[in-house]
Amino acid sequence: MNCLACQQPIIEQRSWQNILLLPAEKKMCSQCEQQLTRISQPTCSYCGRNDTLDCQDCQRWVTKVVLQQNRAVYRYNPFLKEIIARFKYRGDYQLIDMFNKELKHAFHSHYNQLKATALAVPIPLSNARLQARCFNQAEAIAQRLPLSISNLLIRTEGEKQAKKNRKARLAMANPFMLSPQPTSKDRAIVIIDDIYTTGATIHHAASTLFENGYHNVYSFTLAR
Repeated sequence: MNCLACQQPIIEQRSWQNILLLPAEKKMCSQCEQQLTRISQPTCSYCGRNDTLDCQDCQRWVTKVVLQQNRAVYRYNPFLKEIIARFKYRGDYQLIDMFNKELKHAFHSHYNQLKATALAVPIPLSNARLQARCFNQAEAIAQRLPLSISNLLIRTEGEKQAKKNRKARLAMANPFMLSPQPTSKDRAIVIIDDIYTTGATIHHAASTLFENGYHNVYSFTLAR
């Protein structure tokens, strides 16, 4: 098996434990794994960031408590930035399989208290973006979590967030509306996306849900 990130052969150390337990086939080599930084103890209790005590991104959001908290698996470093770019923009869909185990582990670690009735709500793409990309990266992440998926949100604006600077992202109008599909408003909602940067996208999504009666809203991302 070759590493999905660097295409080099994955060499595993042989042990009696490996033979007896028949571990799942690895998708990433140890060299690439070492370039990822897991977020194990978030410093910011709100957004899950782990490199600062004074989280500037959260100061504008805490006055509008529509999101309980965000939690992420990894820090958004240059290595992960390149992996996500290959996954999202260059159609290398299989790269998401490298994170199957860590996505589940991190989700259970942070959200084990949520009931089994909680729903994963992926951040939607516009119809044009979905047609061009052929998949929604947030939905691909949601499919690897132990939750039922509900497409409760519809995107009404299709401009790429990657093209916007920090100021533009924070100033953007809410691009979401609620879909007409019925869902119990007593269920916890976990918004799913690939990256939490300024928090604008996720907070707009949370605001849309909150304004429509969903008051138990969390979020979970691959990177922060």
